[in-house]
Amino acid sequence: MWQASRCLLNRAVRPHVRRIAMQAVPLSMARLEQLLEAEITTLALRTPRPLTMQLLLDVATNSSADELARLLHEELPVHFAQRIKMLEALPEWHCKPPISMVRQMYVTSFKELRLADPSRPDQFNSQIRAIKERHAQTRLLVGGLKQYASELSVPEINDWLDKFFTLRLSTNMLVSHYIQMSTGRAQSIEGAFFDVPDNPYRSSVDPACNIPRMASYAASIVKQLSLGRYGVAPVIEVRDHGTEAIPFIPKYFLYIASELLKNAVRATVESHMPDIDADSTCGGEGLPPVYVSVSGDEEGCCCRISDEGGGIAKAHLPYIWSYLYTTAEPLEMTVTRKAVDVPADPRLLDHQDGMGSGMDGCGSPLAGLGCGLPLSRLYAKHFGGSVELQSMPRFGTDVYIYVNRLGSGERLLPL
Repeated sequence: MWQASRCLLNRAVRPHVRRIAMQAVPLSMARLEQLLEAEITTLALRTPRPLTMQLLLDVATNSSADELARLLHEELPVHFAQRIKMLEALPEWHCKPPISMVRQMYVTSFKELRLADPSRPDQFNSQIRAIKERHAQTRLLVGGLKQYASELSVPEINDWLDKFFTLRLSTNMLVSHYIQMSTGRAQSIEGAFFDVPDNPYRSSVDPACNIPRMASYAASIVKQLSLGRYGVAPVIEVRDHGTEAIPFIPKYFLYIASELLKNAVRATVESHMPDIDADSTCGGEGLPPVYVSVSGDEEGCCCRISDEGGGIAKAHLPYIWSYLYTTAEPLEMTVTRKAVDVPADPRLLDHQDGMGSGMDGCGSPLAGLGCGLPLSRLYAKHFGGSVELQSMPRFGTDVYIYVNRLGSGERLLPL
């Protein structure tokens, strides 16, 4: 603690008095807490280091873990400070437990980072992992923002969440790069290890990401979620029409594809439920299939998800990209970021928690959060792509996911 306190003072003083700061001047814990709280305001005003996708790709392939540790130590406190100030700018934030709990999480992580020593790799690695796990266990922030529906307009809430999630996404990418580089392998959210090129939960850049394979994995998970909730599931047919492997982050494509497939499968089952044979044991009779078509080249690819789930009424189309809108019954139970960041495979978690079909036995809901579409579009846009939707009322919906090869442009990340 003494070394950390001295380093904190050293950063706070001007160069011409740094000699004094290096002397043994003990700090009380109370004074240290005051200094750290003051730094939150100071660092929130700092402009973060500009980063591009190409730079992140270079960091993942060419830099050392020690170099990235120093970058994290310098930049993450700035990012956390900015998010703390965003939360504190919300009206009466301290009176709303979901908001104050998320703020306190960021304050705790900020202080730990300011006292961390990146020159001690084992200790720093453990601290970064602990911070990552702490953030994964927090409540989903969308639910907390819904409490502001009477105080802020829907566009204001959507814009706030877009900015907050974009900042979080960039930070998560940096942390994931560091963890992978410091361990030499990537770990999935289930705790099982995959070969790095085939790990669908990898949250750092895979230089040869196989998009059709990721789509197939998402389809297999969503089918299991549907069976767990309804007892039936449509056939999900993935067709690869010729796709080059591209540098991309598998976890984020898995999230986008699985969220859009959840919508397609739920609509298909619920709109055709009266046509399903109650005595069926195969789980798919009477349901039209969901088709996933993937095509692309070395620059990127397009994934189209087509269903016959009744489509979306024209009057509802303006609202589907809002975090406050959902056609499903809203979930009453509390869920965490880790439960919904990407869906865990129910077949690997059947015996771990016994949460029941309400959360599909694995903490990953099939529907009801209201953030699947807007987050999917935000993630795709962040990586230079897009999500576009075409619907035929009373028939079905086609959703197009466009993803670009990471590193193909010099677009700045909003860090």
